This record gives sequence, structure tokens and C-alpha cells, in this order.
Amino acid sequence: IYCGGLEDAVKGVLEGRYKPLDFRFFLGCREWEAGGLDQAVGAGEYRSVACARPIALKQCLGLPKPLWHEVMELCGGESKELSRLEILQREDLESD
Repeated sequence: IYCGGLEDAVKGVLEGRYKPLDFRFFLGCREWEAGGLDQAVGAGEYRSVACARPIALKQCLGLPKPLWHEVMELCGGESKELSRLEILQREDLESD
């Protein structure tokens, strides 16, 4: 997965090097001081998971639940249960 600028992505599509569906844009970011992310993961605030490219770049429009929930469910175990509990708290999503 490439982290880069919109300008280079647009240029690559216009030049035929890439297809528009080769990209997925994520808005927003969270930044940490040195070691801060490790501390947050250690405290259980964040989870590090491996995710296959086809899942990370999946087109999500019209999916019944956000991509985050799909990834957590695929992880199984505690991650799947955490996703299920989060969905139960939301009024905009249906639980299984």
C-alpha cells in the first residue's frame, strides 16, 4: 500500500499507469510522538493487524458495514467480538 499524494495518483491515472480503482483514499490521520503508537497498542487502544491488499482497497460504497468491522470480523476471536459490540452500540448499522 502506497502512502502518497493525490497529485501523483491523478497523474498516473491520466497517463494510463494506474486505474482509478487501484486507489483507496483514507481521510484523516492520527499522529504520535516517538514511541506513542507502541504505548497505545500496548495499552489496548489500537490493534495491529495484517490485511490483504484486496481487502484494504475494497470498494466500500453500499457495504452493509464499514470496512473496519469487516477486517475485525476476519481477524476472529476477541477482535470479532469487539466489532460485534461496537455495532450493537450504533444506530446506523444492523447487527447480525
